[in-house]
Order: sequence, then structure tokens, then C-alpha cells
Amino acid sequence: MRYLLITVTCFWLFLSSIWGQTTVILQPGSTEGKDTYLNSAYPSEPLGAGEGLVACAWTFNGIFGIGRSLIRFDLSQIPSGAEILNARLTLFFDPGIAFGSQSGENASYLERITEDWDEMTVTWDSQPMSTGTGAIFVQKTQSTAQNLANIDITGLVSDWVLHPETNFGMLHRMVSEVTYCCLVLASSDNNTASLHPKLVVTYRNCEPPVAGFACSLQIPKVNFSDTSNSASSWFWDFGDGYFSSLKNPQHVYASQGVYNVCLIISDTCGADTICKEVSVCDAPAPHFYYTADGQNVSFRDSSTLPQAWFWDFGDGFYSDLKNPVHFFNEPGTYYVCEKVTNACNEEVFCDSVTIISSAVNEHLLYSGLKIYPNPAQDILYLDFDLHAPAAASVEIFTMQGVSLQNWTMSLIPGDLPWKLNIAGLEKGLYLLQTKIDGAILLNKLIIL
Repeated sequence: MRYLLITVTCFWLFLSSIWGQTTVILQPGSTEGKDTYLNSAYPSEPLGAGEGLVACAWTFNGIFGIGRSLIRFDLSQIPSGAEILNARLTLFFDPGIAFGSQSGENASYLERITEDWDEMTVTWDSQPMSTGTGAIFVQKTQSTAQNLANIDITGLVSDWVLHPETNFGMLHRMVSEVTYCCLVLASSDNNTASLHPKLVVTYRNCEPPVAGFACSLQIPKVNFSDTSNSASSWFWDFGDGYFSSLKNPQHVYASQGVYNVCLIISDTCGADTICKEVSVCDAPAPHFYYTADGQNVSFRDSSTLPQAWFWDFGDGFYSDLKNPVHFFNEPGTYYVCEKVTNACNEEVFCDSVTIISSAVNEHLLYSGLKIYPNPAQDILYLDFDLHAPAAASVEIFTMQGVSLQNWTMSLIPGDLPWKLNIAGLEKGLYLLQTKIDGAILLNKLIIL
């Protein structure tokens, strides 16, 4: 079998795509193309630059022969180290070759060639070594004039771009080299340029960007600065329903709080996203003042921007009220601290509170107070050993200083004990405050 040598100029087509991808179509002609045909019926004869690339098992003038083809693409146009995303090979049917059609059980293999060869001198006897490891299987044709289209050789091309010194091309042969089966395909020397072997490679040769940003606060305004390593477009989500496409935007928040801010960037190599929590608020500034009625002290919060409160009265008692009232059991100086918090921070303010005893000659009015039963349930009795009539009041507080019930009456010697209905109180520990003519007594009360 002989083929005419026809020179056809090769052409290259590059197509840029998104995310830095480039697609190159390699379909070389006779000058740049490297492919040839081998036949065991002509074991020592180089067949050179013929028009066809045949893989077959056939008889030639009564002599059985196996046909194989060698093909290699020059990949030097693809940057070394580029990421190969896809590589597809198409071999076209050539109706001009003597066989005339695809025939028989013509499933085939594309095997990696492992040593160099020259298309003008290589023969069946001197054909290069190839390996079946990683061979690409090609299904048998379904028609007599079928192209072998879009064969996936991404793995081979990836290896060759990474290690160009190993690119010796592919050997195309029948899976079963037994008569009669044949694939009739065109070479790069074919006189019809559109039938030349075609390789379409899509690759990416850049690093995707890495997103980053910083911000500075001028509450309620926040200045955002892009710190990404590379970006050509920006999309900011400020976490409050507002957005921006500026590189370094400013944003004013309607209310203070902690916002999840996200930046999405992209360039020709890809996209990336980063999200951060941004605290858009001033720290609270704690402060309080108080008024004392003997050992009973009313505290009033005067902090700036608080959302929650916690009081430590310095005597082992606490409160989470905004404006608590607290009774100090003993006179003295106490270090009272108020901690206030908001969405951004917590701060503490402490001040000393001096307590002066509120008792006034109580022994002249009464000589002792009896409270019973304690623990109590529904009824509580208070008994005074009075020496003279007196005005009295009783108030029950939670341990946090919240007033729950109170009573007042005028006491006359001989009319005691004083009966109190406490059936509405839940079980627990309480403070019982008794005032009698300016004197204040504080007792712990247990309700069962």
C-alpha cells in the first residue's frame, strides 16, 4: 500500500474562556504533523508520510498483515506545568483509502509509546516500544464511515505536559489483530485538511485568587479594604441586607451589632470567598449612683449602651436587675461592682458604699423580735415585746432584692403576735425586712 505525500499547512486555534482557561485546537498538516503507518506484510519497508492511518488485520496480495499507526502531537504551545482540564482526540474516516470502509470487530487501543521514532524511517520491524498500561480503549464502529470522535486522552496529555521528555505519542492498533477488521483513518498528510487528526486541549495556567479584607470602624460607618492577592471583581455582602461591588467600600450600619460580612472576589483564574464577623458597636460605659435609707440601698444604673446588667454588692449577694434595691445586713463599707454588657463587649464599674446602722434605741420600744414558724408554709407570726405603741411594716424580698409582699400596721402592746398570710409565695429562701419606728431588722425566711 502506497500514499502520496501532500503538504498542507497546519492551523492552530486558541480560544480563551472563563477562569483563565484556554482551549487550543491542534490539527497539524504535513509539515508539522508526525504520524505514519506500519504493516507486518512489509516488515522492513518504511511507509513514511502516507495519507492514511490504518489499524487493521487483513491480507495484502494474499499475505496476512497487521496494520498499526503511530501518531504524535507537538504540545510545546501549552505552558509547562499547566493544569490540563480536558483533552479530546478525533481521528477522521478517510474514504479515499483502498479499504474503503470501517469493518469487522474493529475495537482498538491507543497505547502510550515509550521511545522515540522517526516517521520517515520507522518500519514494522523497528517500531518503537509501547505499553498497554493505561491504554485507552476505543469502541468498535457502528457504521462503515464512522469517525473516532472525542476520545478522552486527558491523562496522557497531562503527563506529557508535565514531563515533555516522555512525549513519544501513541500507537493505534486493533484489540484483536485477526482477519478481517479495519479502521480507515486520515493522517496529517491527507489532502483534505479537515480530516487531519485533531486534538482539542483545555488547560489553565494560573493560580486562583485568595480573598481577604480588613476593616476600620468609625461607628456607625465601617471602612472596608480589599487585601486579596488578586482580584478584578468584588462583591460585598455586609450582613444587613446591603451589598456593594466596589473594591474598597464604606458602609453605614443602621444599628449596632455583630454582622457576618462576606467578600466574593474573582479574576481570570477563578473565584474565592471569605467571611468574617465584624463588631459594629461601641463598648458599654458602666456607671451607677445610689441612695441609702439606713442599711437599705437603692441602686440606679446610669451606664451608656448597656444591654444586660450584673451587680455584685460585695457582701455575697448579687442581682441581674437594672436598678436593684439591696439591704446590707451589717453596717460598714462595701465595694459594689456593676458589670454591663452589649453585643460587642462587657465593662465593669466599681464604687465603695458606706452603710450606717439604721437602728434607733430599739430597746426602748421593744426587746426582741420572734418570727415563727421558720421554716413556714401559709401563715407566719411576728411577735414583739413592746414597751409602747409603735408603727411597723414588714416586706418580703427575693434573695436578689425583688420585693414580693409588704404589710403595715400600728402595734399595741398586748395585741401581738402579728399574723401574716404568705400562702401565695413559692417554696424557697427569702429576706424578711421589718421596720419599727425607724429601726430595720433583716431575717432570712424559709418557705416550705
